[in-house]
Amino acid sequence: MHAKNRKRMSKRFLPLAILLLVNRDVFAKCANRIIHVEGSAVGVSGEGLKVALYVVPEPNWEPQPDIRIENGKFAGTVLFDSTKSEGRVRDNCSRAPRSIRVLLFRNDQQIALRQLSVAKDFVKSKNGDYRLRAPIVLKP
Repeated sequence: MHAKNRKRMSKRFLPLAILLLVNRDVFAKCANRIIHVEGSAVGVSGEGLKVALYVVPEPNWEPQPDIRIENGKFAGTVLFDSTKSEGRVRDNCSRAPRSIRVLLFRNDQQIALRQLSVAKDFVKSKNGDYRLRAPIVLKP
């Protein structure tokens, strides 16, 4: 093969090789799943109220977005890492949440708790995210 033909061939394949090397990492990573929770806090009002979500297993994503309460209603999300294990060619993306504790705090003191089962209380969307079947109610 002539040096001129080798040079021309390498110019054609170099961008393709770079694209494959760069995109290999993109294709290997698992998507973060979104767990969306919404509801209301009944029987409590005033300043210092906040809602916290604790997922089992741990979502492995920091920091989690804050969940605000406005007019007794709240809505928020947790980002959940679906990576069960990392492989050389492909990752295992089957890690899933099992349960979620929804806690209501007033001035850093817990005043309500709701334990949710992902299998019973959530619907999984086509893209793998989770949404409550119905809004929840927190009572002190």
